[in-house]
Amino acid sequence: MNIEDELRGALDVAAPPPTTTLDVVMRRGRRRVFAQRAGAVLGVVAVVAGIGFGATTLNQAAPTPQQADRPDAGPATVEHAVGWPRVNTPPQTPYGTYTPAATAPPPAGRPILSMPQCNIGDRKRAMKVPTGAVKPNDEFVQKWVGTVRQQLPEVRVSDLLPRLERSPWKESGVDLTDAGGTGSVWLTLGRFAGTPLEYADDNLWTSGDCEPPYRTTLPDGTIIQLHSVRAAEPFQTLLQVMEVFRPDGLLLHLQLANYGSKDMRPAAQEGYWERSGPGRANLPLSEEQFSRLGPAIAGVA
Repeated sequence: MNIEDELRGALDVAAPPPTTTLDVVMRRGRRRVFAQRAGAVLGVVAVVAGIGFGATTLNQAAPTPQQADRPDAGPATVEHAVGWPRVNTPPQTPYGTYTPAATAPPPAGRPILSMPQCNIGDRKRAMKVPTGAVKPNDEFVQKWVGTVRQQLPEVRVSDLLPRLERSPWKESGVDLTDAGGTGSVWLTLGRFAGTPLEYADDNLWTSGDCEPPYRTTLPDGTIIQLHSVRAAEPFQTLLQVMEVFRPDGLLLHLQLANYGSKDMRPAAQEGYWERSGPGRANLPLSEEQFSRLGPAIAGVA
């Protein structure tokens, strides 16, 4: 059975009850996202394989983390804006520093960021239903949009952004606008067969973190994991991922991006978007603001 057959099989699974956000939809999808890098080298604006998935994984294996079975043994830093401890495991060693590709650089006048780059590890545990293959019902999506507005009264939150027909990604997104411009946040859902701790540990390095992610555990056993901001192509894209692992096996994957709907257009390949604009200079939310959405969306689900 090939990857596409597996995805089709996943999509035949009945949608989960509304107890529910952008893992591996399929390995091809993971690689397509980071084909953004290759596309930049070829001088072509990178195609984003699903807006929310835009560069959530790379194809390099990470060093095996240690002590990840003791997630909240102690914070890696004494103080931070989020207020959650980091997972108590050694950090990764950067392999280099991000440098924008010459074929898709940031716009003139935008500062070039110097950000360490670390390997992105492959997941070892298979998902029951890949993230992005679970279609949420309309009621839940509207509740999610309302929750984003409620948690971020200082930010202008758009209506639900349109989805492309025939897209393999079942994602929901809204634009986030303030004085600095417009970015976006995207939600996809998946299902796992195991405990929240097992899958949170398995996802420690899948977002390219150099430092271990922040993590908190809710009273019902839900684990929320907030990863570091990282840079990607094109136009010095900025992304940040937060995962919510619920005890009922539902994964909600949230991705924050420094670009909005006005920076995207349908690609030549049906069902996919491509970037057409550089977006804003920074992410539309601070880590503290973004972290508000984790517990709130867990409760809505």
